[in-house]
Amino acid sequence: MKRALVLSGGGAKGSYQLGVYKALKKLGIKIDIITGTSIGSINGALLVTGDYKKAKKLWLTIKSDTIFNYTFENPKEYPKIVKELVTNKGLNIEKGEEFISKIIDEEKIRKSKIDYGLVTVNLKTKVPKMLTKEAIPKGKLISYIIASATCFPAIQLKEIDGENYIDGGYYDNLPINLAIDMGADEVIAVDLSAIGIKQKVKNSDVKIDYIKHSDKHMFTLDFNPTTAKKNIKLGYNDTMKYYKKLEGNIYTFKKGDLERNYNKISNNYISLFKQILSNEKDTLLTEIFKNQRYKNILSNIKQNKKIDVEINKSLEYLGTIFDLDEQKVYNIDVFNRKLIREAKNLSYLTLDKNLKGKMLIGYIYNKYMNSEDKQEVHKKLLNIALIFQKDFLAAVYLIAISQKYLFTLYSDKLYNSLSKN
Repeated sequence: MKRALVLSGGGAKGSYQLGVYKALKKLGIKIDIITGTSIGSINGALLVTGDYKKAKKLWLTIKSDTIFNYTFENPKEYPKIVKELVTNKGLNIEKGEEFISKIIDEEKIRKSKIDYGLVTVNLKTKVPKMLTKEAIPKGKLISYIIASATCFPAIQLKEIDGENYIDGGYYDNLPINLAIDMGADEVIAVDLSAIGIKQKVKNSDVKIDYIKHSDKHMFTLDFNPTTAKKNIKLGYNDTMKYYKKLEGNIYTFKKGDLERNYNKISNNYISLFKQILSNEKDTLLTEIFKNQRYKNILSNIKQNKKIDVEINKSLEYLGTIFDLDEQKVYNIDVFNRKLIREAKNLSYLTLDKNLKGKMLIGYIYNKYMNSEDKQEVHKKLLNIALIFQKDFLAAVYLIAISQKYLFTLYSDKLYNSLSKN
């Protein structure tokens, strides 16, 4: 039984793959084959030799001007970049080639017990080359790795023995089939969610685990240590979540925390939901429950089924609204308290037509928490519930967890009162 690690292309997002590799090592998952396209071929070449520390150091020091003659962080250089793209048919990466030649050890790759393969494309013949380390002539391995990462027309063509080559992503940006051809029975495919063609997997009997980077918008030529550090953490967290050692979607929580949180606050959440939306005499109710999301929640409540999916959606949406750090592994109690404190800072008590997102959530939360007449507040919130379901449900979550953390809230209120005197 052979297991392959397949690494997609994706430029500056490639540091994510190091986090995945770190987690796999932590989990004791053995890798027999590594295949890669573009930046995946570069990372693969380092990881085949077990040089994780060298790879991490590379990603935490590399910048755009390490590879190119420009830095993408300086808008003043954009006209020069555009001029070189047009005049020279792509950016020159001689600096990058020299840099890669210093960090990749061909001899160590060839001696490694882990097999290695990459994908590139011959531009003249339009024929893809799916090459193992054994198939690449000695002394040419680094050249083919660079060819695999030559994202033409952004980067100039790579010439090898009189032939021009371009990025393997023009044929297969996630070379699972190459890994299968090399003998893989199981595959862990790390997809950076970047532009590129992906070939259909030809053998449905092969077990494939997909670990996917969620960021589809990162500028893939903008290499910088800050982004790399974040991506490594995200790759690690996503892998540990995939293998059920951590949990969450956008955010990462300790194992068991989401279930514990649900058991603590679900009664409060359901009670609030029913109080605000269950006035049968109100004509808005019919309109509200035409909404599929509300109908699903109500149906589950009536059938005494869990609504943990909805509750978890709300808590993660609040994390993004309040811009909490996605890299951390959270204790759910700490996460909830952060949400409450952020909401309390949004002290909106007057409804304004321009309120939306976190401002609207802040209004709903503070209106409810500061009102003596809850029935009157319920009536006012019906209109908001009808139009802004996502924000309304997020505010319901905030109110529900606040009822579990009243001591914290009162302590904060007391402290603020004393600090003013």
